[in-house]
Amino acid sequence: MREHPFQITLKSESQTVGPGISEERIPLFDRGEEYLHHLEGEAGTSISACYQCERCTNACPVSHFMDIKPHQVIRFAQLGWKEKLMSSSTIWVCLSCEMCSTYCPNEVAVAQLMIRLRSEASRSGIRPQERILSAFHRTFLNELKRFGRVNETWLMASLNLRPEVAMEKIRTGSWKHDLEAAVTLWRRGRLKLLPHRCRDMEEIRKISRIQGEQ
Repeated sequence: MREHPFQITLKSESQTVGPGISEERIPLFDRGEEYLHHLEGEAGTSISACYQCERCTNACPVSHFMDIKPHQVIRFAQLGWKEKLMSSSTIWVCLSCEMCSTYCPNEVAVAQLMIRLRSEASRSGIRPQERILSAFHRTFLNELKRFGRVNETWLMASLNLRPEVAMEKIRTGSWKHDLEAAVTLWRRGRLKLLPHRCRDMEEIRKISRIQGEQ
């Protein structure tokens, strides 16, 4: 078994540690190393370089809305805690403003990692904590792949027709505010009914396939 700088000791409940009894030591990251390497390859960044200085969390403008702070996301990735990452609200709350990546002294692309985690979560089948944000993410990508650009009218119509979104807006009554906003924007000529398809849709689809977005 290869050496690793970080190790923990595992003891069975029936084992008594004392003179003459050797403790079995296993590498801390063995169980998550494969997933860590997978994420580093997908995000194109060295997650292992993080030493938990917490600058990413301090720079994040929405960290107080997150259940797992940005520096903790990196730590969870190092440990291979995939399920906790996939089920967190953080990956959906993230604005992708890249303040975290900018302030990282080791140039860990935290924002890019968040994007990859969102993509994996969309395909994982794990119920997202932020269902509305998750639905918006999927709807936005679908509209982008459909037309090559986003039409606000079609985007919001497609989003509001999703059952989870429609039920939530009916429950909270927020559909009234959305309708008022839509009418106001329409009167000011800010909304276009018909979407315009991008000329080179094949390039858009190629980018989508490379990124693996669904």
